[in-house]
Amino acid sequence: MRKIVVLFALVCLGLGMGRPALAQQVDLKGYFIALNACEATQKKASDNPGAIRLEVMRAYKMLARNDTPGTHYRVEVPGAPESEARWVPMDCGVFAPETALVSAPLPQTGATESAKDTTAGEETPAQAKSGFAPDSLGYVLAASWQPGFCKTKAGQDKPECRLLRPGRFDALHFSLHGLWPDDLSDKAIYPCYCDPGPAVACTQNRPPAETIELDPDLLAALAVVMPGVQSGLHRHEWSKHGTCYEDDVTGDDWDSDPNEYYGESLLLMAQLNNSRVWELFARNAGKKLSRDEIEDAFDHSFGEGAGQRVIVRCDEGTGDITELRISLTGHIDEKPDLAKLIQAAPPAATSSRDESCPNGLVVKVE
Repeated sequence: MRKIVVLFALVCLGLGMGRPALAQQVDLKGYFIALNACEATQKKASDNPGAIRLEVMRAYKMLARNDTPGTHYRVEVPGAPESEARWVPMDCGVFAPETALVSAPLPQTGATESAKDTTAGEETPAQAKSGFAPDSLGYVLAASWQPGFCKTKAGQDKPECRLLRPGRFDALHFSLHGLWPDDLSDKAIYPCYCDPGPAVACTQNRPPAETIELDPDLLAALAVVMPGVQSGLHRHEWSKHGTCYEDDVTGDDWDSDPNEYYGESLLLMAQLNNSRVWELFARNAGKKLSRDEIEDAFDHSFGEGAGQRVIVRCDEGTGDITELRISLTGHIDEKPDLAKLIQAAPPAATSSRDESCPNGLVVKVE
C-alpha cells in the first residue's frame, strides 16, 4: 500500500484574506502552505543558518507578517538551527487563517472496519478483493458549492450549514463532497462498499464506519474543505466510496487507506480552488452563471474540452448551483495533475445519466 505525506491545509490554496490597516508587524494565527522551495531566513532577506528551504506543499505554523500589506511572513520551521522562527516572501505560498478553519471534533482513533489481507500465496490483491480488471475504473470528483447546498432541504439543518458565515473558507470556495471510483464506460455503475466483501451497487445504503484512522493534521485540513466532517460525511464517503479507491490498481500501489484517499482528494480540490473556475464562482457570488460560462472556465484552466467532462448540478426547486461533478481518468498519486486527469476522461454525456442544468445561481453567504 502506498503511503503519502499528509499536506496539512493544502486545501486552502487561493484563500482570500482581509488585512487590517496596521503599519507594523502583525501577529497571525493559522498556517502557511509553501508553494515553492523558498529560503527561510532569520532576517527578511538574509541570514539562513542551515541553508533552510521550505518543503513544497507543506504547512507551517504562521507567526506574523512584517507589515501591512507586507512583503514577508514569519513562520515556524521545526528543526531549523539557531531559530525556528523564519521569514519567507509572501508570494512563496498561501496563508490559511485560523478563522477560516471549521471547528470539528476529532474522531476516535481506531482502525477502520475493513481488514486488508494480502498475504503471500493468495490471488493477487486486485483479484481477491473485488475482481476489477486492471485500470478499469475512472473517478468522479464531486465538488460542492456549499452555500447552494446549505439552502437545500438536505443541507439546511446540517451542523456545518448552521455554522456557515461570510469569511469562512467554504463560504467562497468549493467543498469536497467525495471522490468516487466509477466505471466511466457504463453510465449506471459506481462500485461502492468494497469492504467487507466485494463491491455492491451504490443504491444500497449501509452504515458508515464508526471510526476511521486519520492523521490529525489531515483531519484538520479536511474539516476546512470538507465541512461535512461535522456531520460525519468523511466516514460515510470512506465507507461507501473510499473503500473502492485504487482497487483496480495492480502491484504495490493497489488499495489505499483513509489518509491516502483524503490526502489525494485534497490535492485535487486545491487545484480546483486555485483555478479560473473558482475565480468565476467567487467573482459571481450572488449572480447567475450559465453552463457555457462554467464550461469555458474549465477549458481555460484545464485544457480545451475539459468543460465537456463536467456536470453542473442545481437544486430543482430553487435553481441554485449545488455541485460540480468532474470526470477523471488515470492514476491519482501524491502529485496529481487535475488537467491531465480531466482530459483523459470521456465526456460526461457518454459516462453519466445526469445532465447539467443550463444555468444556476451562485448562492452568496450574506
